[in-house]
Amino acid sequence: MIPAAANIKERLFNIRELPTIPALHNRILKLIDEGNYSLDDLSSLIERDQVLSGKVLRLVNSPFYGLYSKVASVGKAIVLIGSNPVRGIILSTPLFDIADKKLPGLWDHSYCCSVVSGFLANRFNMKDIGEIMTAALLHDIGKVLIRKQLAEESAEIDKTVQSEGMTALDAEKKVIDFTHDAVGSWIAGQWNFPSIINDIIAYHHKPGLCGAYPGEAAVVHLADFIVKGIGISASMDRLVPLFDDRGWEKLPLPEDELIDILSEVIDIIEAEPSFSQYLSWRKDER
Repeated sequence: MIPAAANIKERLFNIRELPTIPALHNRILKLIDEGNYSLDDLSSLIERDQVLSGKVLRLVNSPFYGLYSKVASVGKAIVLIGSNPVRGIILSTPLFDIADKKLPGLWDHSYCCSVVSGFLANRFNMKDIGEIMTAALLHDIGKVLIRKQLAEESAEIDKTVQSEGMTALDAEKKVIDFTHDAVGSWIAGQWNFPSIINDIIAYHHKPGLCGAYPGEAAVVHLADFIVKGIGISASMDRLVPLFDDRGWEKLPLPEDELIDILSEVIDIIEAEPSFSQYLSWRKDER
């Protein structure tokens, strides 16, 4: 029997600490948080971790940036993408490591949403593109903590998704009476992210209700909708939820431009070799 909602929340939110971050990553975070660092000092620390360096370079070399030549320097990457995305990658890595086992496909979905959100934010001439991309990278991070802390309930969520044809969001609400966007917002608060990142995560399924950053939240909502719609999604969460009508009103996007936007987004995603497995249906059509 699934425990009462109050008990579930206590087990989830009373976690003493989030998954351990390696000592090197803590040094990097401390340097970023202090703010008074040299680019050489920061990049030299990041370069000591090959996995972290690879993720930073992969992000800066994504098709969104449209660079004419590949960036091979971590220092140049930091200049181009800023420190917030680096911070987001570092803090989320331990949880995404858990996701690789419990929610395969979540990193690809999250990374792709980040790239698409950057493209859309740039297309709409928005500020804070780095923060929007960071929020998109972390928008589903609450799912991982639910899986980590609530194994029995997670199994029930999966069962409900399958048996009732629900989205994971609706199944979470039915089984545990709260959803991954709220959990993700709590995690962002624990990590002391700027309010724009916290709010986007909290409202990425209902951007029309976001008071401070509705347009930014709507961008991530649209990216999530597109990326999931073309099949890049975590296992057990493949159904595409309805688009938030109020969120659509926050986007400077005429409906007659939507097809062109979708075409450009798919071109960007197709340029990423790691996503080819998800786009096999496109090859079949040609």
